[in-house]
Amino acid sequence: MKAEEVLFLDFLEGKRKNFIIPVYQRNYDWKKEHCKQLFDDLKDVADMDRTHFLGSIVSISDEHSKEFWIIDGQQRLTTISLLLLAIEKVISKGLLEYSRVEKGEIKEDYLVNKRSKEEKIKLKPVKNDRDAFNALFQEDENSYIQDSNVTVNFQYFYNRILKKEISIDRLYSAIEKLIIVEINLSNQKDDPQLIFESLNSTGLNLTEADKVRNFILMKEETSIQERFYIEYWHKLEINTNYRVSDFIRDYLTIKERNIPNKNKVYIHFKNYIIKYKHDTNIENLLKDLLKFSLYYKKIINARNMKDELSLILNKINRLESVVSYPFIMELLEDKEKNIINEKEVLSILNIIVSFVFRRLICDVPTNALNKIFMTMGRDIKKHNNYQECYVEVFKYILVKKKTYQRFPSDEEFKFKLLQKDIYNLKNKNRLFLLEQLENFNNKEIVFIEDRVSSKGLNIEHIMPQKLTASWRQDLGNDFLKIHKQYLHTLGNITLTGYNSQMSNKPFIEKRDMENGFKDSRLFLNKGLSNLKKWNKSTILDRGKELQERALKIWIYPNTTYESEEDRLKVCTLSDDGNFTGEKILSYSFMGDSEQAVSSWKNFYKQISSILYELDPVKYKQIITDNKFIYDGKNSYKVGDFHIYVNMGAEGILARLRTVIEEIGLDLDELSFNIK
Repeated sequence: MKAEEVLFLDFLEGKRKNFIIPVYQRNYDWKKEHCKQLFDDLKDVADMDRTHFLGSIVSISDEHSKEFWIIDGQQRLTTISLLLLAIEKVISKGLLEYSRVEKGEIKEDYLVNKRSKEEKIKLKPVKNDRDAFNALFQEDENSYIQDSNVTVNFQYFYNRILKKEISIDRLYSAIEKLIIVEINLSNQKDDPQLIFESLNSTGLNLTEADKVRNFILMKEETSIQERFYIEYWHKLEINTNYRVSDFIRDYLTIKERNIPNKNKVYIHFKNYIIKYKHDTNIENLLKDLLKFSLYYKKIINARNMKDELSLILNKINRLESVVSYPFIMELLEDKEKNIINEKEVLSILNIIVSFVFRRLICDVPTNALNKIFMTMGRDIKKHNNYQECYVEVFKYILVKKKTYQRFPSDEEFKFKLLQKDIYNLKNKNRLFLLEQLENFNNKEIVFIEDRVSSKGLNIEHIMPQKLTASWRQDLGNDFLKIHKQYLHTLGNITLTGYNSQMSNKPFIEKRDMENGFKDSRLFLNKGLSNLKKWNKSTILDRGKELQERALKIWIYPNTTYESEEDRLKVCTLSDDGNFTGEKILSYSFMGDSEQAVSSWKNFYKQISSILYELDPVKYKQIITDNKFIYDGKNSYKVGDFHIYVNMGAEGILARLRTVIEEIGLDLDELSFNIK
């Protein structure tokens, strides 16, 4: 590796010198504000009697090659090249006075290789940027590619120069004062990936997907880089709508049964490659990524499709259940392998919608969902007969969940649905509820979300938010209590296109007015046309009718499936009950494989050691604070201290619950089999 300080223009200058942005690099993404800052800085530099440091440019090349592959610094290199080209264009058109440079001098010295038999333009950005950059060298401005940062920034510089804030001579002098640290790596001696990681750790603003792409492609030969990028990576970007970081995170969740931190996707991916030796055949890995990106595409683009699968996926997206994506992709992969058929996939997706929506209505915390879906595929495949009864196994796993992982029962769902403040739900969830109620078994589908966003429909309180004397009389002596308790509940909420006209008019006027409830074609208003009054009784009656309809839409997944493990009683720390007298056979902690154990005491010893290894300092503090430390008979050494272990099942489980909760883990992370 060689590093030296050089003038930026000296770096650009040279016969047959080419600067290639490798395909694994991100596109040129500087915006106008970055160009404005650069131009303003150059105005200041022009008045200085010294050089100005621009930054470093890292390249890799063969010893005798004139081709420089840019590892870091492409944004600065491209931007200054655009500025130089803008100056050249202004000079060549004779639009402003100048004296320091001749027409064509900048272009021939810094932008093109005049005598080259191949491509003359020195800078070769990645594919889309390259087309836009090359077009700027044409005389015909109609050939410029307008929807490109390259073109936008060139035109910004061109127009800024024409404003005469600084003369061409002074602007060019400022560029001459720019210096860089040129770092040139040898193909034979230096590892560009290690250099890249070092640069990135000091603040290079790359996405996790950028880093993954570089890691995959950087070590390959140039021709293979190009092929891998075109055949796999670029297609993957398109399939994921350029949400590549999110996609890879979900992909790793499937493969590793562990959810990477959003800011550490690259590290997890790199470890995954090394762990499973995928670096020995990167193309197979890319093929698998591309295949799963097609499943991801089905999910995220569901709104634009009308097939039955997409309609259900769109419901999941509207509920923003992105944590279910890994399991859904795995589900689509199992369908591709003919393990499960289309009908079964649809059944499972409908159950996911019910599961997520019931939990939302019942105010069950959402933080357990990611772990449920993270391990769902693995949990299904633990059952020996899962291929014959995939859907029933899935139902069984969900209905067995307890506490904050639970699937709310019909009784819980019914109760919360009637009591809940529907009006103050998030707008998207409120509209989803009303739309599904409206369209169930309805031949005339109404896309309420679209109608509301276009102002065609509005949420209407049948009993208004502000009570008039007429409304107080209709509601009776308890009008204040009724209004407070039932105003925002399901029974009192509907939809209308004439919210402003209805306002707080009496119920009969709302019913009989032009375009009132009697004229409405919506199912939600169907039962209102025959009512003569609106009070507590009718609010509750309508709420119960909609409640029964909701139970048919968001169904609880009853199943008669019985696992072989049922005979063993699979339990978790969150389970209630007394385990005294029960024999423990095995346990599983944090998704690891099942471990056999001979007694509750040995179980406690093993889990205590694992918890200590997770965070020795915090574990010791918890044990100390709770006075669990004991150095005497029937004790067990953990780290540099001892704990008391001569307890029965209930004592052991109680202590483990305390420690695991204070460490910050979920109680359901520890499961155990008893008989």
